[in-house]
Amino acid sequence: MIITLQTVLIGVLILVTLQLLFIGFYVITVLKELKKTVNTAQKVINDVDETVKGGLEKMVVMEKPLQALAAITAAVTGAVKAGGVIRRTTQSIIGAASAESSGSNSNSDSSEDSKSKKKIKIPKFFKRKAKKD
Repeated sequence: MIITLQTVLIGVLILVTLQLLFIGFYVITVLKELKKTVNTAQKVINDVDETVKGGLEKMVVMEKPLQALAAITAAVTGAVKAGGVIRRTTQSIIGAASAESSGSNSNSDSSEDSKSKKKIKIPKFFKRKAKKD
């Protein structure tokens, strides 16, 4: 049996064809996986986009309550400052009144003066010093 050139070429052609079929099958499989990956990435991007849009809408909805909270905070701060001014004013008035009363009661017993002059306990909250500019 002599192998002719034609039979060798036919064998090589069959092997190359089979090799190309396997390569084509592999490329098709890789392309399908790539398509699945792209679809998954697209879903993730859409979810993130919806979340961001939802977050912006929630921010718009939360804008008015946050502004109200800021206004309440400013009002409370103003009330605290006004309380400090009132406290200082009343202390200066009480201090002036106690100085006048101690001068007019100089003839009375000193033990009675010490009992009537109890120090007013000031809460820690009002003991803060005023800020200097």
